[in-house]
Amino acid sequence: MDPEFARHLKTKCPPPSNTGSDPTVPLEIQTPNKLDNKYYKDLKNHRGLLASDQTLFYSPSTARMVKNNARYGENWGNKFAAAMVRMGAIDVLTGTQGEIRKNCRVVN
Repeated sequence: MDPEFARHLKTKCPPPSNTGSDPTVPLEIQTPNKLDNKYYKDLKNHRGLLASDQTLFYSPSTARMVKNNARYGENWGNKFAAAMVRMGAIDVLTGTQGEIRKNCRVVN
């Protein structure tokens, strides 16, 4: 992990306490409220928040995709939009076929 990024995270993530509060940080700190390709640029700069995120850059099967998404932001945006449209076409279960979970981790 980039040392400067690690120092930044330490200021946001204090040692565990019994207060019950859980500090949060965005997965991408430059433009957390904007949909762009900065996430992939951060991975190239060793600024992945989660180890699983950073693995995308180090894995031979996904590294090229990360580099392309970081370099070609407009292409990434177009691919992302197309993927969202495809996901919107997935059949949604209705009525008694599906359920709305009270806790997303547990089947009702």
